[in-house]
Amino acid sequence: MFQINGKLTSKINIKDRAVQYGDGVFETIAVKENLLEFWKDHYQRLKKGCKILKIKCPSELLLKKEINKFLKKEKKKKFILKIIISRGEGGRGYCPPKNAIPTRILGSYNWPVYPEANYKKGVKIGICKLRISSQPYLSEIKHLNRLEQIIARSEWKTKNISESLMLDFNENIIEGTMSNIFGVKKNVFYTPIVKFSGVEGIMRKLILKLLKEKKKKYKIKKIKLNELLNFEEVFICNSIFGIWPVRQILKKKFHFGKKTKEIIDLLNKKN
Repeated sequence: MFQINGKLTSKINIKDRAVQYGDGVFETIAVKENLLEFWKDHYQRLKKGCKILKIKCPSELLLKKEINKFLKKEKKKKFILKIIISRGEGGRGYCPPKNAIPTRILGSYNWPVYPEANYKKGVKIGICKLRISSQPYLSEIKHLNRLEQIIARSEWKTKNISESLMLDFNENIIEGTMSNIFGVKKNVFYTPIVKFSGVEGIMRKLILKLLKEKKKKYKIKKIKLNELLNFEEVFICNSIFGIWPVRQILKKKFHFGKKTKEIIDLLNKKN
């Protein structure tokens, strides 16, 4: 089911710049019993993305009103809500049209079914061949240009691999194709810098906030693959599946350790 500018439809004008240039931003939100998880964080990132792209962001009041209307028509109790804000319609050429009216798109998707083992035993992850580019102006936000992630995700077909990590051209670990990553060593949590590449994930942000609140030691730093493989524990996260402990990267095996369990417990209490 889709809603565009407040009306139930899946038809969009071919002149919309989301179609022509990927000119817009998006958020993917977990909806459970008509409640939007981490709504404030998602809206703030959406607003931040619109500001960077110089797109007039819909007010929170308007967007929430349209979402509530949309939710009333959705019968599923648990699903994924995707919000897309494009610059709107425009003619040919990269120059953004003056006074463009942004297009507001809402879409509902079935909740993904993940193996229970992902949570209880952990996942096996690989390393992508594709290197993610550096662009600090666009890092941290969810813009519509996801070609790097699409190419990276097409690198593996086997179900044994649940996710793969993306490195930059300096061989620094940045993120997974759909997740952020944390490592633990000697009771210190580590996560890569996403200031120049990657996405500042909602779950990553929440975990860092929890670590600060609970006075846990953590570092945001450049992390090479060799350093990652020497961590005692590793886990990946996003706002849909939450946290998956990592049991293997390449040939290196990890344990589902107490620090990862501690973070999972803190998140469960938070919810």
